[in-house]
Amino acid sequence: MGLRFQPRSALTLAFIGLFAYVVISSSDMPLEAKLYPWTIGIIALVLLTYQLFREILPPSKTETDQTGVDIDFTDEEASKVGKRRALEVFSWMYGFAVLLWLIGFYIAIPVMVFAYMLRHKETLVMTILLPSGTGFATWYIFGHLLHLPFPPGLLLEWAGLI
Repeated sequence: MGLRFQPRSALTLAFIGLFAYVVISSSDMPLEAKLYPWTIGIIALVLLTYQLFREILPPSKTETDQTGVDIDFTDEEASKVGKRRALEVFSWMYGFAVLLWLIGFYIAIPVMVFAYMLRHKETLVMTILLPSGTGFATWYIFGHLLHLPFPPGLLLEWAGLI
């Protein structure tokens, strides 16, 4: 059996090209500036290369149960409850992205953890300690130690607080 190039392999190749560009273009930056793109880029390149090999090489003897689709939904996931849970997860992710854009990383991360704790009815101690800990860790690691210049957030800029 030969190689099997699938249409989705073109997308994998495009992402390999994108992350290779990120790693190569950040190589001239100072160490602090290229730390983040190199970390994400190299990890992504390794995983995407592995994915590409899995896509183009013939399946092994143990991979005989092919369904023809990437994801199979169970009956529970296809039910109303499953769809509501999926919608909630995507709402949390998109809400977090909007929060990052509006108020910035250093405030959005503890606010998001706090809201998540409230939503899932955690104890008062956990609801206070986890957002405080993540806020402090985010500020200390990324702001103080690594000096990463996260954007302050649109609302904070408009209000003139930053």
